[in-house]
Amino acid sequence: MNLEQFAALSQVLTGYGQETILPKLDTQHQAAEYLTTLYTPGLVPVTTLQLLTNTWNTISAMPQPTYETQVKQQIMGNAELAPVAKNIIYMWFLGIWYDLTVPPGTSPNKDFVVSAQAYQNSLVWDTMGAHPMGYSEGVFGYWNTPPVIPALNPPIQ
Repeated sequence: MNLEQFAALSQVLTGYGQETILPKLDTQHQAAEYLTTLYTPGLVPVTTLQLLTNTWNTISAMPQPTYETQVKQQIMGNAELAPVAKNIIYMWFLGIWYDLTVPPGTSPNKDFVVSAQAYQNSLVWDTMGAHPMGYSEGVFGYWNTPPVIPALNPPIQ
């Protein structure tokens, strides 16, 4: 899967548009970092990544209004692909990769924060109209005004 394919799939999974997922002036390279994480050896079997790529290529060849439905059926409804797709959502919203090799809540797991930049750029902050703990670009007194929460398409579950 190349960067543009990953970004297009990420837009459907998160409900955010291209200006957020892969902006034209991309100084943060967040999509590239998440794609690199996805392809880190040992995180996802190569056959699963190939299946995800092939499935997305099939879906993206269909009319765009059907993307959401097809992703829900063919990716989120697939026992092999759904955990990977959920992890892509987790990376975008939380900046975290969750270990796919052990059941959630058990030990030892290998969950990790992708990077400090991923934490700061996580979509969760924008979604809830906040900023990451310990980091803010707001000017003094910004907390005196209510946050503006953007309207979004809900992510695919």
